[in-house]
Amino acid sequence: MKKYKPNFLFTPMFQTCTMFLTFFPGLLIMLIIYNPHDIGTALYIFPAYAGLFLFAIVLCNIIHFIICLFKKHVVFIDETTITIKGTNTQTQSMSLKEVKSVVFDQGEMSKTGNNKACSITLYNESYQTLVIKNPSFFMICELQRRLKSAKFKFNNYKWYIIWGCASTLGFILLALFGLASA
Repeated sequence: MKKYKPNFLFTPMFQTCTMFLTFFPGLLIMLIIYNPHDIGTALYIFPAYAGLFLFAIVLCNIIHFIICLFKKHVVFIDETTITIKGTNTQTQSMSLKEVKSVVFDQGEMSKTGNNKACSITLYNESYQTLVIKNPSFFMICELQRRLKSAKFKFNNYKWYIIWGCASTLGFILLALFGLASA
């Protein structure tokens, strides 16, 4: 039986990393527009950006491992079932063979405090659900390995595509108007 603790920093880590990834194309294009004759200089952004990206991941994981010292296991996966033991809710379980679809929601962080935790929802044929809040990364990998016949769906991904395109367009316009005024 494998045991998993909740990862309360999965949502901030995921949001930070997607923010870095959505800004990257625009920054790279802006640097190329500013200095079209020396593209090698623009490529210096790769190590700096990779360093920021890795720093965010490492920092969140270090804090997560410290928090894990004080938390109990919540999700248990054995050969046939997955069980969730909540602190304020009753224990729920579902057979792994019954799971037909898995929906991953990366959660939301807002400055107003209306944060929504990352969650995975498992559905069976009769649309009964099993919701796992704050999943650990290794648990997600284990579910993906065990549930090969289930359909996986990623919620709220369109916002990241729109945000990436808008930030890239913003950086391009900033670079073009910056060149026009210079």
